[in-house]
Amino acid sequence: MKICFYNVTASFIQGGLETYCWEAGRALARRGHRVSIVAGLGGEPRHQELELLRFAFRREQEWPDLGTRFRRLMERISFGRHSLAHLVSAGYDAVVVNKPFDFPILWQARRKGLAAQTVFRSGGTEFYVGDRYFARSIDHWLSTSRYNAAQVEARYGRKVQVVHNGVDVDQFRPMPRGTPLRQSLGLPDPARVIASVGRLVGWKGLRVILELLPQLPQDVHYLVVGEGPEEARLREQAAQLGLAQRVHFSGRIPHNELPQVLSQADLLVQPSLGEESFGITLVEAMACALPVLASRQGGMTEIVLPGVTGDLLPPGEVETWRGAIAQLLQRPDRMRAMGVAGRERVVAEFTWAANAAKLERLLEEGRRPCAAS
Repeated sequence: MKICFYNVTASFIQGGLETYCWEAGRALARRGHRVSIVAGLGGEPRHQELELLRFAFRREQEWPDLGTRFRRLMERISFGRHSLAHLVSAGYDAVVVNKPFDFPILWQARRKGLAAQTVFRSGGTEFYVGDRYFARSIDHWLSTSRYNAAQVEARYGRKVQVVHNGVDVDQFRPMPRGTPLRQSLGLPDPARVIASVGRLVGWKGLRVILELLPQLPQDVHYLVVGEGPEEARLREQAAQLGLAQRVHFSGRIPHNELPQVLSQADLLVQPSLGEESFGITLVEAMACALPVLASRQGGMTEIVLPGVTGDLLPPGEVETWRGAIAQLLQRPDRMRAMGVAGRERVVAEFTWAANAAKLERLLEEGRRPCAAS
């Protein structure tokens, strides 16, 4: 089949939705399908076996500030105007989108002759006025978690199939620690390292870790991997708390280098204040045999087994998080056992190969004639 993953940010942002497009796409390509990523201008291909097609668009921040959802919808509509002709004429058998903001372009493409099966793979709850009308353009409904599936079903009245995100367990695996890499990240060799990975936005809750870090031993350092609008504020907070030498901002790390970076840490923390629909970072860290601490909410509760692969903690409760981190760091044997259990869980339940097989089966069952290429 000829399959399109349609996501404006897939080429230049390294978040969970973008990772899904590239990794699920590669898994499908390995199963013999022709896979394209249709995205906005910017960035480089993550995997050479996938075709990356870039189209111009007017970015979210360039629209009047009438609310985040308005800006994101307008960004998608702008992207759709430039990519519509390709979407209709390319002869795709299936088009996969990740945001309700993309419903209008699929609706318009249908009116212009798009014959492909359409798949909405939900990774969030960015609903908006009018989305139910355009949702008529969707054939198949998927979600990354039972938590998110319930929200989508309540919104659209459609049956949603849960297909968990995955990880490439050959790429994401425990790796030896390397002094040169630690030095490049600013990490002293004897330091114990807690890490967070992801887009730096306020609702990710990284300020919680900064608030508790002064109460942990001096040899405990915090590695922040990623970029985003919250970075300047986090740097300022770290400086005000006297933590400039213990908090390390790596910036954006290429996805294929992330396993090596994760392997420099002792513990991954995901103190999200907002509800994560899944939590791909947790799965990637577990695949690298790291214990994980995450907020007890959203789809993350379907990943972490408390007391086995890590723990789930109440969001925003600084003292609870401090105590949990301190206790684990005092028990390296327990952390190692959690890391082993975490990798075993990922290998058994969270792989891109399994994810791709489920999507392939869904498309084969609902296959319809495709427009000529």
